[in-house]
Amino acid sequence: MLRRICITLCSFLLCAPLAQTGSSQVLGDRDGDGRVGLAEALFALQVTAGMRPQPEVLADRDGDGRVGLAEALYALQVTAGMTPPNTHTNTLGMTFNLIPGGTFMMGSPLDELGRYSVERQHQVTISTSYYMQTTEVTQAQWEAVMASNPSYFSGCADCPVEVVSWHDAQAFISALNAMGQGSYRLPTEAEWEYASRAGSDTAFANGDITEILCLHDPNLNVMGWYCYNSGNRTHPVAQKDPNAWGLYDMHGNVWEWCQDWVGPYPSEPVTDPTGPSSGENKVIRGGAFDDQARHCRSAILYRDGPNTRLLRIGFRLVKIP
Repeated sequence: MLRRICITLCSFLLCAPLAQTGSSQVLGDRDGDGRVGLAEALFALQVTAGMRPQPEVLADRDGDGRVGLAEALYALQVTAGMTPPNTHTNTLGMTFNLIPGGTFMMGSPLDELGRYSVERQHQVTISTSYYMQTTEVTQAQWEAVMASNPSYFSGCADCPVEVVSWHDAQAFISALNAMGQGSYRLPTEAEWEYASRAGSDTAFANGDITEILCLHDPNLNVMGWYCYNSGNRTHPVAQKDPNAWGLYDMHGNVWEWCQDWVGPYPSEPVTDPTGPSSGENKVIRGGAFDDQARHCRSAILYRDGPNTRLLRIGFRLVKIP
């Protein structure tokens, strides 16, 4: 049904400049802006299809200053009673939250305590929504797919899996995808930081940083495991507060592999960046249980070779809709 609706919408849009008479009479410049746009096309589609008109669902949801096809598709899904679920959980107990597309400032401002010069701020647009795993992949989830547990801190089913390289994470993804549980991948670096910030522009998702080393930082202490509170080991996932988008442990516990090779940040605005096409090191993000507070900020950028296996590196996944 949604495919038919989308085809109909496209037909309305293509015919909009010519729609004056006949069955197209519902397609007109309803808002008086001198053109027939998506709002009018949606209204006409709803009327033609016998749906209850809901023009209010067509809005600039991603904050880019315009109403585009992504918003139109969302509006159609709402109208047809087919809104995408906000959360998806597979049979392995891996839960994914829907992260809305949008625009944000990636990197850190010059006055952020503990920042590094490589964190050049630049505007990034994530053009489409995606599903981000709410926790790091756990030892139990790894064992269910790979029938082994490489973790140094083994014997803790709900702790993040670690001592896994970037290539190991790719092997896990391939095996998981072959199980019929959906399609998965690592997040890009931009997707990772966007999800970590969850709409915030501060060092941590819940506020500013006040302590850069291993002393008490009140904001980080409630959201993540770091050298002040971890007891020098990993902890079960989802024990600290989540961010505004329901994601846990984006600050601390273990570093997380991203898909990208490491490269310098651009100075100009970019959309859906994926990093360089090649390189020596892969991006890791988020900080770990043995890190200082400054290394658990949303903007922190670190790197390691794709074959590196350390007890402080794990990963989380993105589910492809």
